[in-house]
Amino acid sequence: MTEIKLIATDIDGTLFDSDRQYDVKRLNNYLKRMHEKGIKFAVASGNNLDHLYKIFTESPEIDTFVAENGAQIVSNHQTIFEKTIPHEFVNQMIDILTSELDLKAISLSGKNATYSETAKYQPLYHMDNLKIIDDLKKVDDDIFKFNIQLQHDDLDIASQLINDKHGDLVHGAVSGFGSIDIMSAHINKSIGLRHLCQAMNISLDNVISFGDNTNDLEMLKESGIGIAMNNAKPQVKKIADKITKDDNDHDGVLNTIKEILEF
Repeated sequence: MTEIKLIATDIDGTLFDSDRQYDVKRLNNYLKRMHEKGIKFAVASGNNLDHLYKIFTESPEIDTFVAENGAQIVSNHQTIFEKTIPHEFVNQMIDILTSELDLKAISLSGKNATYSETAKYQPLYHMDNLKIIDDLKKVDDDIFKFNIQLQHDDLDIASQLINDKHGDLVHGAVSGFGSIDIMSAHINKSIGLRHLCQAMNISLDNVISFGDNTNDLEMLKESGIGIAMNNAKPQVKKIADKITKDDNDHDGVLNTIKEILEF
């Protein structure tokens, strides 16, 4: 096996159980033991950075947050990489999304806040810094991504439609909380990991990654060992190098780390 130098994991449906909890004491113990072995640990999520800081306040030894599905990377509170959606595309995409899709809600995730014209139907658990405004086109902020809620559950189909029609502008991916994240073109968790690996002077071959949803596909494909959760979507399991024995409600990530690193 290639030497492991970085472990990266998704959160919802992966490290977190169905109640959005994780074994804090066990993870913190593993973080200490990983650091003793020279292995770094990253959280790779579609969530914004403020939310990630909030939900991991009890695990300060986490090395890196790959936020916004790879559009923002912060390691030890130092920004390694950021990719926002060009301003000229933001208003254009608002018009495209509202006209082409059966939207229930839409929001913009920016550097300073998350913006929406209403809190109704928004995944509020993930939006600690939500600001309600009367017109999204008036937002004056650097935008990392859109998040859209649909009137139906055909998220994979809608995401593919976005990428097929507008892949030169943006990249859509189904998120871990029943919606679609839309980032700048060619941005995904794998791109985020690539920038992180460059900063660490390591290869993606030295990375183990965990995920369960289609926004984890590229990350699992590009990592040295891509591990799908037992509860992952079929298309994620199909491309994985390994599948966890246990699901996210039974510590699938931590149990697999224990097995691989022989803790």
